[in-house]
Amino acid sequence: MGMMDKDVLNQLSSLLSRHSFVLYPNSVRNLAEDIYVFVAKGNADKKVGILSKGKALGFKAPFFAEDIKVEATGFSFNLYPLSFENYLILRDEFGIALVPCKNKASFGTGDRLGLATPAHLDAFKSYNMFPVLAQQSPRELEKTHRDFRDVLLKAVLGVLEAGYTGEFGADADHIKDERYLLEAADAGYTMYTLDVSEMLVKGDVSPDKADHLSQHSRDIIKDFSGKRISFEGGEYTVKEEELYRSAVIYEKAMNFVERVHGLLKERLKDFDLEVSIDEGDRDTTVEDHIFVAEYLHRRGIDFWSLAPKFPGEFEKAVDYRGDIDKFTVELNKHCAVARMLGGYRLSLHSGSDKFSVYRIFNDATQHNFHIKTSGTSWLQALNVIHEKDRQLFKELYNIALDNLEESKKAYKISIYRQDFEEGLDLDNLHVLQNPKVKQLLHISYGVLLDEKRQEIYEVLNQHEAEHYRYVSDNIKKHLELLK
Repeated sequence: MGMMDKDVLNQLSSLLSRHSFVLYPNSVRNLAEDIYVFVAKGNADKKVGILSKGKALGFKAPFFAEDIKVEATGFSFNLYPLSFENYLILRDEFGIALVPCKNKASFGTGDRLGLATPAHLDAFKSYNMFPVLAQQSPRELEKTHRDFRDVLLKAVLGVLEAGYTGEFGADADHIKDERYLLEAADAGYTMYTLDVSEMLVKGDVSPDKADHLSQHSRDIIKDFSGKRISFEGGEYTVKEEELYRSAVIYEKAMNFVERVHGLLKERLKDFDLEVSIDEGDRDTTVEDHIFVAEYLHRRGIDFWSLAPKFPGEFEKAVDYRGDIDKFTVELNKHCAVARMLGGYRLSLHSGSDKFSVYRIFNDATQHNFHIKTSGTSWLQALNVIHEKDRQLFKELYNIALDNLEESKKAYKISIYRQDFEEGLDLDNLHVLQNPKVKQLLHISYGVLLDEKRQEIYEVLNQHEAEHYRYVSDNIKKHLELLK
């Protein structure tokens, strides 16, 4: 399958231009003999184009009533929306599809606006990292009024636009119930992050509450009590009392993981399963980690990644806050446990802008990790708006401030109305480097899209090259510290 002839490409671009569409030249790819796919941008949205010599692919909802001929070439083309039905043709007939991760290191780039995937892929070019391009949580879907299919389709559209031919994944993030799980499975997601925080036993979790524990849990306690674990910088002896406490806290949640794993196995041939225990107030102990990982292994659940809660604060939009030395010690303990029990990686959530810990995390995990980012790309969109439409930025800032308390309900974040002085200079070129302002705008995407969606998208579409540059440069800053 060869490259498209330059004359045909030029004629295609000219014909599209006459109909107010701009061709992305890098998007043109050969699907089969005499069949090409490409992406073109119109005034309203982007379309997928199919250029062929009369071979019908079954794409639905053509933009033009009749295919447009490219004179004297034998080719004709039409434009189509990237609907789920049209995506399935690309997936099933031509293999343009997401896959589970086979790399040691992977990196998630959530895209709340559905615009940033080409910029994310530009950032990945120089790094050996598996990109998880479609990544959203139910919380984000509700705030942005999207669904798992839309997130997936926008990512695939970005893959096509960029002409990217490598592998990529999709993460149904922070799944807490079967409804969203099944929606993501029906869309064909490849990664499922299960958030069990609401299923953990709270309050009195002393070992004398362990009467109801299963024999399965008791066997784990018996097998690991007193075990010595050597880690970088020391040795740790597993405590029986703490293992009992871990079992009381986590056993019920592990039953949920087992049930969900079964549902996924019924529906999908292959997938990556991540277990998130990083929410809530409790730092993950060595015993917590051992109990969770070993319980799942003994139940035949080959999970792909575990996200512990590390000491310190991993708040949105700002760097790590805490004792770096303590973080490093605990991380090294968790890495030792993961290597002892084997077969999975550690994951870092709220990974956006945690520049001070990336090298430590990369070294300790021996470049075997998953990191999630999302809001950092949203903030880059706001940087573009600040540069190109200062008045809109000021409106967004004031809306965010007026709705701070409501936005905080969904995020654990330590900013307050009194932190924002009256008369803050919003014209200052560095205002979006102010940590408090970054946090405010990071968590306010829901209300800002509710009130100013059209205006936000108009600015970003008008200044697409600048938007891509901001996003790509920002993700490169993350990846550079993880190579």
